[in-house]
Amino acid sequence: MNKGFTLLELLASIVILSTIILIAVPTINNVADTIKRNHYKNMVKNIEVAASKYAFDTKEEVTYVDTLIKEGYLSSDREDDLIVNPENQEIINCYIVTMNKVSDYYEAKLTKENYPLEDNNCDLTKLEEKTKEIKLVLKKGEEVISDNNVWLKGDNITLEAISDNLNIDCGNNKCLWSSSSGITSTTSKIDITSNSELINSLYNFQITYENEEGIKRYKESINIKVDNEKPTIKLEDTKKTITDPYQGTLTKSIKIVANDGRGSGILSYYLGYNESSCANVTNWYDNNKFTISNNGNYLICVKDKVGNIASESILIDNIETSNNDEN
Repeated sequence: MNKGFTLLELLASIVILSTIILIAVPTINNVADTIKRNHYKNMVKNIEVAASKYAFDTKEEVTYVDTLIKEGYLSSDREDDLIVNPENQEIINCYIVTMNKVSDYYEAKLTKENYPLEDNNCDLTKLEEKTKEIKLVLKKGEEVISDNNVWLKGDNITLEAISDNLNIDCGNNKCLWSSSSGITSTTSKIDITSNSELINSLYNFQITYENEEGIKRYKESINIKVDNEKPTIKLEDTKKTITDPYQGTLTKSIKIVANDGRGSGILSYYLGYNESSCANVTNWYDNNKFTISNNGNYLICVKDKVGNIASESILIDNIETSNNDEN
């Protein structure tokens, strides 16, 4: 006859199994957490390596993880291209990555700043705020010009680099201005009208900070258009005369050909008889063709879109009066 377990033996077995479970479960959980933590560390390392390559190729120093995926520098093992933190299941595509230039390479760091939108896209305005640590302020005198796409006229037009978060210290040649027109400076503020009457150039500002963490550069650019140059005038005589049988006179057609080069463009024209200055002209014309019937001194005025005025005086003496009145 087989002998079964006694109640005491069953209770002892249950206690032993419970003790084993109490010991094993935390250990298993710790192992799982360690695996997840190591997985995330490797994930961060891959992201930062990809960001360093991205910065080297593009010279951009702030980006989203999602951008690295879309630009082909990083891959996801999911079909929806999302990257998930294995520790907390948070989507990290919209984590910001910063890259600092150190010697001849970029050192990247994945931050905890996360700016996702509802559709899993990233908030680009937040990225722009990060990349625009430097603001370039355009002024004409004391007036701040908010729209740099308009043409400006006059002198005392300046550009100044400012920042809400950085100390713009241009000592030790830390600041550098450059432009397509060749102007360079190492100060935080420049007068852009000092070297040329006509400017349509991209101005670049860079400030460099160097400390024990390496070299950090901040950059910003702005396109400026200044036109202090008068248009050029060329008079085109069509050499066509028309006989007017009622008035008994001949008329001449004059075409004003003007060129504003790379400036703001021609706005209007004027042709005046026996006048000496364009200053008081009020009746400007869009049309550049004029018909005249009198010999004498004529004043040609041409105005561009910012108000620069070119003038030229001409003598017309080849309009002949017909002999109809004498006959």
